[in-house]
Amino acid sequence: MVIVNMYSFLIKDNGPDLDIIITRSMLALAALAAIVYRSDGYYYLSLVASCVLFFLAIFIKMVLVKLRINKLILLSISAFILFVSTHSVAFAVILLVYGYLIKFLVRKPVIEFTNKGIRIKKLLTSPSYQWNEFSNIVFKDNLLTLDFKSNRLLQVSVDDCNSTVDELIFNEFCKEYIKNFGI
Repeated sequence: MVIVNMYSFLIKDNGPDLDIIITRSMLALAALAAIVYRSDGYYYLSLVASCVLFFLAIFIKMVLVKLRINKLILLSISAFILFVSTHSVAFAVILLVYGYLIKFLVRKPVIEFTNKGIRIKKLLTSPSYQWNEFSNIVFKDNLLTLDFKSNRLLQVSVDDCNSTVDELIFNEFCKEYIKNFGI
């Protein structure tokens, strides 16, 4: 049997943004490196650079979201500050490389509905469920409710800018698959 991806929903992530947490950690480590690997002739410069990097680490969300500064530009400026304070090209390059790699590692969760079942793609895990594990599935007002037969309930908010799914057709699709495969 060929697996056909029939519906796919991008989940709205209401939790802390992992991208911001990782960037904050990298900036805090860069600030620590600016203090630890300073040269004695540039003590005050390293101290100022470390304070600026710690400040950016603390207020990273405000800088990225409210001031609308691109994360890669911010990391480039931070790498330059780190290079000036430590005189180490390696530290600056490592900061830029890790900052760029985050873009490929962090993805929003997606729920895929296929003829074989349902798969929830997350960052680290991708659990799959068969249609016979559900008693009901409902999509209404950008809220997707998965009701398991085991009395477990999963409700997720769907990113409405990516949702072009007709609620009635989707709900009928799920009802039909649960009825046919739920035996």
